[in-house]
Amino acid sequence: MKETKLAETDSTVQKAEDMVSTMLAKGFVLGKDAINKAKVFDEQHKLTSNPSATVASIDRKMGLSEKLSIGTAVVNDKLKEMDERFQVSEKTKSAFAVSEQKASSAGSVIMSNRYVSAGALWFSNAFSAVAKAAEDVGVMTKEKVEKAEEDKL
Repeated sequence: MKETKLAETDSTVQKAEDMVSTMLAKGFVLGKDAINKAKVFDEQHKLTSNPSATVASIDRKMGLSEKLSIGTAVVNDKLKEMDERFQVSEKTKSAFAVSEQKASSAGSVIMSNRYVSAGALWFSNAFSAVAKAAEDVGVMTKEKVEKAEEDKL
């Protein structure tokens, strides 16, 4: 009886994986077609190249990129100066080290509890099963996308 239930569950999971992978593959193919059509339309009407050229021309005339670079350098220098003056980086590193040590100690105490460790093991097993199902769906989707692209040729 238990084996029958297990077989039914496996069959149901396989059907769900097949359905999801089919939907993903069809969505991928549709999306790829839509992107290709958008590229062709853009190339015909030069929608992205004209504004890009205009922005580049304005940047060259006004020197915006250069001004932003200079401003960024000045701000970075001031930040470095303030950090050296008030030792923010060192204090932050020390605080993180203490926090990490406290968290490690707390984690050890928590994991020594048998209920917590049993729950963690159950969660790990459940996560592994979900990861395996996701991997199976990914492989199936890839195969279906490749088949759909071959059929188009």
